[in-house]
Amino acid sequence: MLKYEAYHFGENNIFSHYHPNSLNYPKHLHRSFEFIYVSDGNIEMSINNRTFDVQKNNCILILPYEVHSIITKDHSDANICVFPPEYVNTFHNMIDGKILANPVFNLPTIVEVLVLDKIFKDNLNILEMKACLYLLCSEIMKNTRLIDSIKADYELLHKILNYSQENFTKDISLRSISTKFGYSYTYLSKYLNNILGVSFVDFINENRINYALYLLKNTQTTITDIAYTCGYSSIRSFNRNFLKITEKTPKSYRNSLF
Repeated sequence: MLKYEAYHFGENNIFSHYHPNSLNYPKHLHRSFEFIYVSDGNIEMSINNRTFDVQKNNCILILPYEVHSIITKDHSDANICVFPPEYVNTFHNMIDGKILANPVFNLPTIVEVLVLDKIFKDNLNILEMKACLYLLCSEIMKNTRLIDSIKADYELLHKILNYSQENFTKDISLRSISTKFGYSYTYLSKYLNNILGVSFVDFINENRINYALYLLKNTQTTITDIAYTCGYSSIRSFNRNFLKITEKTPKSYRNSLF
């Protein structure tokens, strides 16, 4: 299921860092950059339908609005930082309409020690951190090249995805959104398919079913009421989409929790 993490938009220069063990995370995207350093084990990283094996001491950089997911098959320890494009404006301008031929790279030992010390700590010095992030960008460009990609209006993408995730429980359609934002239906349909790799209908259904999974697990609400709460007009449509996405019926999923 594809999730848009609007909270990683980068507003007010929000910077986050995490230290997950054996992380598995489904398809998602956000406006910010994401840098991952694997300190032990390995992860399988999918970025826009390209798969990369990230081993111990490898780094990987995910660009803004790239659809990505993480799978740990055995074990992994990782350090992840998510930072706004404004922190590396020059690099952000360089990658406009581009992707990295290979986003996996290694840092020289002296750079690795410096970077890990400065960006993966709670008491951040903003100037030191920005310097380190630019150093990361410089190192990755020594190890790969930029290739042309779809040049997209990412501010429009943010508005559409954010609005959709705030309103997916309502009667929402791509046609109503095209009217709201002043774009043609045909243009938005092609635009979202190219960027997300899924149709708008599939994106909405994945959000609805993800919400249904939460309600089935954390409430005693009936399955019929959950269907309507999630935005479906019929229980039949809800059951069909739930089975398609999870390969289980709502009833069997709920029963498996106990």
